[in-house]
Amino acid sequence: MSPLSTTLEIVIDVVHVVGLPALFVVFVLKGALVGKVFPTSVVLSGYVVAIGPTYLTAAVIVVLVTVAHVIGQFVVYGASKRYGTDVLTRLPCLEIDPDSDQFRRIEDWFARYGGLAVFVTNVIPWSRGLIAVPAGVSDYPSGRYFVHVGSSTLLYHAVYVTVPLVGLAILT
Repeated sequence: MSPLSTTLEIVIDVVHVVGLPALFVVFVLKGALVGKVFPTSVVLSGYVVAIGPTYLTAAVIVVLVTVAHVIGQFVVYGASKRYGTDVLTRLPCLEIDPDSDQFRRIEDWFARYGGLAVFVTNVIPWSRGLIAVPAGVSDYPSGRYFVHVGSSTLLYHAVYVTVPLVGLAILT
């Protein structure tokens, strides 16, 4: 056995042991806009490839990361209700100016489309989560916010788990 294959086996063993708790923490941070420094979609798909889950385990993974991401988004949503757009200056690793054109566009989308904007921005990579700020500032109902964020996030993560799962099924 080569040193590379031994190292790979050790990494896979570690992934099996700490994988789900680590994914939960990573996706809470991602939902709270803190985890934007690395591509969690790649981490999620890589985790699926590394453990080769059953369909039931894959469903558990989707639900786990969805719940974690929604918790993170609710932190931003709640903080926005309390602190307004100033919350953007308090989040680490996030360089969004509340006076920037990018943020103004997000506010305009939310003002124009409401829940539909929440749903759509949570399905599109690179725009996920930031709409929590205008939703929180505007006192958008938390129940409706939860439905839109939860359903769109579930769909998003289901794709990132299903694609490698199907790829593994085709290859084996």
